Amino acid sequence: MKYKLETIPIWDALKEQSECPFCLLTDKAHERYIQYYLGNSAMNPETRVEVNKTGFCPDHFSRMLLARSPQHLGLMAHTHLQTRMEELEKEFPGPEKSLMGRLLKKESSPVQVFSESMRKKTDDCLICDRVASTLKRYTFTAVYLWKNREEGFREELEASKGFCLPHMTAVLEMAEEILPPAEGAEFSDFVKKIQMRNLKRLEEEILWFTQKFKAENFDNPWGDSEDAHYRLVQKLTGKITPH
Repeated sequence: MKYKLETIPIWDALKEQSECPFCLLTDKAHERYIQYYLGNSAMNPETRVEVNKTGFCPDHFSRMLLARSPQHLGLMAHTHLQTRMEELEKEFPGPEKSLMGRLLKKESSPVQVFSESMRKKTDDCLICDRVASTLKRYTFTAVYLWKNREEGFREELEASKGFCLPHMTAVLEMAEEILPPAEGAEFSDFVKKIQMRNLKRLEEEILWFTQKFKAENFDNPWGDSEDAHYRLVQKLTGKITPH
């Protein structure tokens, strides 16, 4: 599979010295796509067809509500609802087949089939799909820069705070996809050293964070630990938490 190089965003994200550059990049991508779908694209017939068919997950519908663009959100939600109503009319479970016949054939019940379809449609999301595609481009770029020894990149990455655990997995998967086995093993070892050093740092910071609540530590400085709980949640989950 071919991926597009996007070097500048990777460099910029690394220089911010966050717990994970990919978290910053994906968070910006979420906001960019929310604004896209709430902007003039809402009036584009092709966009409306996409939205009608797929829609957005609960998380992104909630983010759209917070974005305060009610007219465009209302227009998209209306025609998406019409599509869902048509689907419900066709898919809603009817009278049961013979229970014994269904058990003998090991078939799922109509309600089970319907419920699975509803869960899938609730989870489907245009923005999630676009963000996932964007993350692929960014992880490809990072591995590409590492492989080609882009001037200063390995040093910048090595001095960074590493990645959150979900994005660490994503970049290792990309390395496996595009690097020869020997280079893939080298890259994995490179990432492991960065990760373990920074997980140890964060473990020490969260420990001091917890100890600061003891009376005897009240007047001692926080150091880098005052927001350690936020950064630890991000490291573990890949979700940037609001301070």
